Amino acid sequence: MLSGIFIIGIVALIALYKFLPNKKIFPYLCVVMVMVFVVSAFIQNRYSREVLTRAQIEELQMRQKIFGDWYAEYQKDINSLDRNWQRYYSLVETLKAAEIYEYPTYQQMIDLERETIQEQRHIHALTVPPELDEECQELLRRVIEKTKAYADAQARTISLARQAAIPEGVTDLPTINKRINEITIRESPAGLFTAQEIAAIRDILGDKD
Repeated sequence: MLSGIFIIGIVALIALYKFLPNKKIFPYLCVVMVMVFVVSAFIQNRYSREVLTRAQIEELQMRQKIFGDWYAEYQKDINSLDRNWQRYYSLVETLKAAEIYEYPTYQQMIDLERETIQEQRHIHALTVPPELDEECQELLRRVIEKTKAYADAQARTISLARQAAIPEGVTDLPTINKRINEITIRESPAGLFTAQEIAAIRDILGDKD
């Protein structure tokens, strides 16, 4: 647009010089034309920057919403993983405090194992929103991989503990509790630490919530 104005201005000046009766005022016209061009250029540049800034803000807000929606669903998975552990340790404590081994406790372990595996599959189905920039996507990939490893270890721990508590096997409670304790120590995952990646994403997106 500015180049078009500049060309029109040059053509106009040439025409004015050719047909102007008094050539003495031509320099003044040139000054006026230059001022008009400068002012036009300033206005156009400012408008372009304002439009670009609005576009950038809208895009940033869109990416913030995409990440916010993804993270809200991810938190539901984390809550499910936490509930699984709470139920598992509650069953472990029940077995420790029991005087005799009761089948309902084993049935609860079966139910917990099934739900844990379902959650594990859900975690493995997590994907990175393609609308985010590559840096945010890479950070989310790390979050997902860490969560997959955590869910795998949790499911493995609970499944092995359930197998160790099969009533048709050993019904001696001290032996069962010893086996489950060994499995818990050996197989349980370390903590799920994703705060660094999440904070980095929020910093990139300018999201302070």
